Amino acid sequence: MTADEEDQALGAADAADATLPGLPALPAAAVELFTALAAEPYHFDFWQALRRIECAFPERPRLGESSRLAEDPVRLSQPPFVIFPPATLAGFEFRRVRPPRLQSYGFGLFGPHGPLPLHLTEYARERIRNQHDHTFSRFADIFHHRLMALFYRAWANAQPAVSMDRPEQDRFALYVGSLCGYGDESLRNRDVLGHRPRLHFAGLLGAPARHPDGLRAILADHLGLPVRIEEHVGHWLELPPAGQCRLGESPATGGLGTTACIGARVWDRQHKFRIVLGPLTLADYERLLPGGISLQRLRAWVRSYAGDEFAWDVQLILSRPEVPALRLGGTTRLGWTSWLGAPPLQRDPDDLRLQAPRERPAA
Repeated sequence: MTADEEDQALGAADAADATLPGLPALPAAAVELFTALAAEPYHFDFWQALRRIECAFPERPRLGESSRLAEDPVRLSQPPFVIFPPATLAGFEFRRVRPPRLQSYGFGLFGPHGPLPLHLTEYARERIRNQHDHTFSRFADIFHHRLMALFYRAWANAQPAVSMDRPEQDRFALYVGSLCGYGDESLRNRDVLGHRPRLHFAGLLGAPARHPDGLRAILADHLGLPVRIEEHVGHWLELPPAGQCRLGESPATGGLGTTACIGARVWDRQHKFRIVLGPLTLADYERLLPGGISLQRLRAWVRSYAGDEFAWDVQLILSRPEVPALRLGGTTRLGWTSWLGAPPLQRDPDDLRLQAPRERPAA
């Protein structure tokens, strides 16, 4: 057995026992990962292995950002080799009294593609195989560790998914949130929806034009329900006192045939739309009733997308087979989940319309 094979076998044995004397306390996720790395390192990609190691130690600085070597959960190295690399990783050592060591073929000073002359790689390999002397190799690992950590950090900083591993340090949340008005910390988490779901729809929320299909796509994806948007819904528009017609007061409101309106309200079809949800199961129907978190989130989505300019309401359609029987003293609620007549009804009940709140939520 070569020295490399011996180290790998010992590493797998030590990784399988995280309670050996001298070993530091490790999270369960780290023990499981180290065991797999020590047993079959060739099953892992270099980026994948470092990302999973970083996730197993969330309390430590990210790889490439530490100020002291002791803050890194693993040592990165490259073995001296003169063969064509069969895999990205060369091995993983997990010994009793040493920090774990991850060996990579792909980046370093040694090897046919390394910057050092090939005879130095052969010299380092000969010292290890024949003299069990790792001095030169370990000296090179001083540079390997820092360079590999910085190399990984440069890759990770450009990956949105990797940035999400630690949400409190997610740089892409700032970048994407700035496109739709949620980049600044003071604009986040101001309602029950939070800012994270909004980042998924930054393309729609950041578009200069808002259209019904955009709102329908957002609500259908978030709620997981059939959604339809009805435009130009008629409603009574209340006129402010200054806009009501009073004879002889103002030509702005009293011009016959031009600005005069009879009464304190007018019929309008330009400033209201309706969100139609359904047909729904009884469980989905009840979670969208007033007092539920789903209705609050729906209101937050509509306000984020359409603003406060338009009036709107929600029409809930319950599937006919889901209509509950009306029983006194049961769980049915008058006006919401109660219908006269023996089920099944002739059509899906669609008579419930929930008006949107007119007041602005507190900032």
